[in-house]
Amino acid sequence: MSTMTDSQRQGLSHPFLSHLIALLSAYELCPMSTPPPRYDGPGDWQTDTILRSLGAVARRMYTAEETLASIKASECWQSNGPET
Repeated sequence: MSTMTDSQRQGLSHPFLSHLIALLSAYELCPMSTPPPRYDGPGDWQTDTILRSLGAVARRMYTAEETLASIKASECWQSNGPET
């Protein structure tokens, strides 16, 4: 049977991990109409890099979703013609 070490327990309660969990959950649920929450806890080059990369991935994700919605709308319009 495995047990958690103190360092594993501390890692689960780290403020940056808590922030990442909240941020990823928000991204998963739906597009955000407001900017994502800012992390104001302890940071270093690793947290900065992770946040910068996540921001870039989120921008690409939202751009891709908008492009797909536009393509689908165009296909729908071409199939059905303009609504009257």
